[in-house]
Amino acid sequence: MNAFRLFALVFTPILSCSLSAQTQGPVGFKYDLIVLNPIAVVAAIDKYRSGDSGSNDDVSVTLHQYLANGSNSATHAITVSYASPQVMDAALAAQAVSPEWAAFQSEMNLSAEIVSSMMWRSLGLSGGNTEVPDSPMAAGNWIFMQVDDPVAYADAWQEWIKAEDSKDRLSTLLAIPADGTGGASHAVINTARSPGAQFAPQNNQAAFEEFREKVSGIREITERVRLVKVKSW
Repeated sequence: MNAFRLFALVFTPILSCSLSAQTQGPVGFKYDLIVLNPIAVVAAIDKYRSGDSGSNDDVSVTLHQYLANGSNSATHAITVSYASPQVMDAALAAQAVSPEWAAFQSEMNLSAEIVSSMMWRSLGLSGGNTEVPDSPMAAGNWIFMQVDDPVAYADAWQEWIKAEDSKDRLSTLLAIPADGTGGASHAVINTARSPGAQFAPQNNQAAFEEFREKVSGIREITERVRLVKVKSW
């Protein structure tokens, strides 16, 4: 259960960003967990985030429940966002000497176990409705992939997202600096208002098909998962 020492890297929903690039934008982590007591996990995060050590408007966290994740043994995921690398550094330094953080780790060890983790970095690329992740049952369709030509992929993806012009979804393209043995270099985070809303048809099917044709030779999908939000802090 020492796995929760990894949480020293922690604590949003995957953030939506503008279509302009950001050199020092949000960074964060995703932790996959086997949760034995979901209520206790929520209570532990509630307690920590309400204290002096955990209350930081520039650091946010979301607990998700997996709806479909293949052979992955995880039942839940925690996504963490820091407003910038500098915010991350300051948060980690504060946690290292925080009694509240030590108590939080002990409480989490009783209720859950980390099975994998990854780091993500904002590329400042997204499109759609930024209010969608605030929905009570916001659901994610997350696609992880290895991209051979990141510039060409990003250009094609932005063309599609602009043509799609969705008011019911938010799509974000992220870089994945590290994901263990998964092999992903990028992720597309598609968020809908609910699990059922994920199945709505594309607004512009022709643009979607054109996008798929352009990127078929430069990316390999490594994982697709579906999740629903439990709570955000």
